[in-house]
Amino acid sequence: MSIDSIITRYLQAKAAEAAAKKDADTLRELILQHAAGADHFTTADYIVTIKETASVRLDSARLYKDFPDIKTEYGKTTVSRSVTATVKTAADRLPA
Repeated sequence: MSIDSIITRYLQAKAAEAAAKKDADTLRELILQHAAGADHFTTADYIVTIKETASVRLDSARLYKDFPDIKTEYGKTTVSRSVTATVKTAADRLPA
């Protein structure tokens, strides 16, 4: 398999993933609308339970602003690598 075909498949998979997430989010909202605030309901085929979860997230930007030393004392550095690929235009394909 060539690197170009791998990149093409990667970009197609990422696009499909984004489309699937958007579709799932839309369908989730329709289910919640159907529930009309109830915490559960049943259909001919499903038992649906809706749970509300609250979470507290740390506002790290504000924390670092108010206590700049905390980042150096307690910060943990992680490294990741991202991949970005774009399709070449006709002009990009011309010899230099």
